[in-house]
Parts: sequence; structure tokens; C-alpha cells
Amino acid sequence: MTATTDRSLAGPLPLPERPLVSIVIPCLNEERYIVALLDSLAAQDYGADGIEVIVADGGSTDRTRELVRDYPLPFRRLELVDNPKRITVGGLNAGMAAATGDCWIIIGAHSVVRRDFVKESVAALRRTGAACVGGPIDTVGEGTVGRAIAAAMSSPFGVGNAKFRYADTEAEVDTVPFGCYHRRVWEVLGEFDETVDGADEDSYNARLVEAGGRIVLVPEIRSTYYPRQTLKALAYQYWEYGAAKGTLLSRGRPLQPRHFVPSAMVAGGPALYLLGRFWRPAKWLLRGLAAAYVVGGVVTSREAAQKHGAHPLLAFAAMATMHASYGAGFLYGAWRERGQQT
Repeated sequence: MTATTDRSLAGPLPLPERPLVSIVIPCLNEERYIVALLDSLAAQDYGADGIEVIVADGGSTDRTRELVRDYPLPFRRLELVDNPKRITVGGLNAGMAAATGDCWIIIGAHSVVRRDFVKESVAALRRTGAACVGGPIDTVGEGTVGRAIAAAMSSPFGVGNAKFRYADTEAEVDTVPFGCYHRRVWEVLGEFDETVDGADEDSYNARLVEAGGRIVLVPEIRSTYYPRQTLKALAYQYWEYGAAKGTLLSRGRPLQPRHFVPSAMVAGGPALYLLGRFWRPAKWLLRGLAAAYVVGGVVTSREAAQKHGAHPLLAFAAMATMHASYGAGFLYGAWRERGQQT
């Protein structure tokens, strides 16, 4: 769908008394998680007859497509659509092209939602008059490394001021996970940018705010996310996140301060090391910053690990993996985009 001529999202956006909710799920080889997610949606106290579910599949080679096709149909509609581009943003666009709801929610396949998720999302969208609402996610790890990753993702030291990872008070924010959007957002902004996979919702939400819309974090909207289970998979995930943000930077898109910190660490450490060979204060500054990082990481990872039943040193290793991968990816994405522009 193309954007409308009126590009404003300012002011309260009205909803019908009981809006039809479109839920778009981009996925690829998610046989382990997709049924649990569909079960949590079928159990919504909003009423499954008020929900349509569009699963945008990127060509799964496991049983994902079969499980979706064979799922008992409690919803107003359950449709499996193809995402031939095999990237998340392609799935979002394919799913939204098929959506007909008054409001729409993006949900990752590695997730389940609380029984009142849809009801609370719709109620918050109506009460706030915002263009988008969402809530904190509870990150639940599976296995020893998975629990450590969950702890890292739930700590401010690990994710900066991404409040949806840990906040418990209502506030306007720059982005939310699994956001519930008013239909008008799609009509005004149009499609997700398929040239920047990995920063899909963040980039889209930045455009939403630029168009005068508001994004509100509401603690009553709850969901659960299952993170990667190995540090290698985590590193790849955060490399992609960082590369996408670096691309947006080179395109002149506004970013939050938290997006720059990991790249400053990745670039600043070697720079201070080299400078320290000729200028002694740089050497001491590097040692001081490294000590502060390790002490801060160990202390916060211990607290986060206790909440998730994880090993504190593994939680710190997960934080360091996230920071280093994101920072390196950010620098690479910015450099690559600059090169393409010249």
C-alpha cells in the first residue's frame, strides 16, 4: 500500500468499538516455536474471532508451513503468505499487504504473549490516542548459555536505555517490541524499508515519530521472548543489528545515544592502545576504561544472572559479545553504506 497525501500522525487516532486486529508474524524455519505462539494467540481473552493472523514465511524447509496450514482455525482468519525475499522486512511487507485490520501487531516467531496481550494493546491504543503502543518483554533463556543471554538482554548495562527490556512504568519511548499500530500508520508511512534488514521496526518507528505520531510503552502489555541459545548465534544477531544501524547513520537517519556506545568501544579501544605507545596518558585512560567496563559488567551481570538463574560470568560474556558484535557491525554498516554512496 502506498502512503496517503496527508502524512500527519499527530493527535488522537480513533478506533472502532471492537477493532479487528491483524497480527503479522514473519518467520523462517520456526517449527520449534510457531505452534506455541499460535496457541497463545488463540487463547486471547480479546476473542480469537476479533483477530486475523498472517504468517509470512521466508521459504521454511522444516515443518513450519505444514504446522501453520494444519492449525485448527479459531481466528477470524489465518493465512500463510510467501516472503520470497527471505528477510524480516520482506515478511513484514508481505504480511501487511494481506492485512485488513483496524490496527496491527508485529510479533516475532520466537515469542509467546500473555492471555490479555491483545486486549491490553487495543485498550492502550484507544486510551493514549498514540500511533503505536507496546510493552516490556520478558526474556526467557533455554539452557545454560540461553539463560545467560536472557540475563544480558534484560540488563541496562547490556542493552543501554532500551526501556522495553526492563522498564515497569508507562512512558513515551522511541521504539517498542511487538508494537500495536493504528491502521493509519501504514496508510501514512507505507512499506518498511527493505534495504535495511535488522533495523526494520526501529527505522519505521523513527519515521512514525517524524510524522507526528507517539509511541507509548505500557507495562500491562506483556510478552515473552526466547533468545538465541549460543554466543555465536548471538554475535551474528547483534552484528546484523549494528550493521543496520550503521547503514541508517550513513543515510542521515537519527539514532539514539545507545546506538553509538558499542562502536565507540570497538573503535576507541584499539585507537587508545596505539596512541598509548607514543602518549602515556592514553595508555592509562585505556586501562581505566577497561577496568570500569569489567567491574561494571561483572557487578551488573551478577545481579541480572540471579534473576534468570544464569552463571554471572557467562552473562558478562554475553554482554561483551553483544557489545563487540554490535559495535563492529555498526562500523561496517556505516562504512559499507558510505562506499555505496560514492
